[in-house]
Amino acid sequence: MKKIILAVLVVSLAVGGGFRQAYAQDKKVEFSLNLGVMSYLGPNDSLSKFLLAFTPQVDIHVTKGFMVSPEAMVVTDFGDYFVGFPGVIFNYTGKGFFAGVGVVYPVVITEEEWISGALWPKFNLGYRGKRINLTAYLITPTVDMFRENLVGATIGYRF
Repeated sequence: MKKIILAVLVVSLAVGGGFRQAYAQDKKVEFSLNLGVMSYLGPNDSLSKFLLAFTPQVDIHVTKGFMVSPEAMVVTDFGDYFVGFPGVIFNYTGKGFFAGVGVVYPVVITEEEWISGALWPKFNLGYRGKRINLTAYLITPTVDMFRENLVGATIGYRF
């Protein structure tokens, strides 16, 4: 067991050293504020009511073509509830675009209670300009995957 732990530690340090070297080349941590809309898209419905979505996000560039993006999306209709989607997205980045997959954890916040569910997959595709992000995304529960969907689009400013 000690040999396994030592081997994992050595491999982790070697990989971490490689990431650190690649990490030092460009701006590696970016913060963005995204504003957009979200809607439900199911098998029998077209797009339903649009909700306002606000998403602070951190992009951590691990290598030149890969970033990890923790985010905390909050969705509301300015009514009696808010829905939070904290999560993390793993993005591949290219010249001017990004595509990723990750997980979010839905939390419904009403005046009376908090209701949470299971982890849901999130898929996104977007454009990365000099300071602007344009993102389209799909969130779907693992039960009846791709039948009951939340779809949305955001525009964001990157600091």
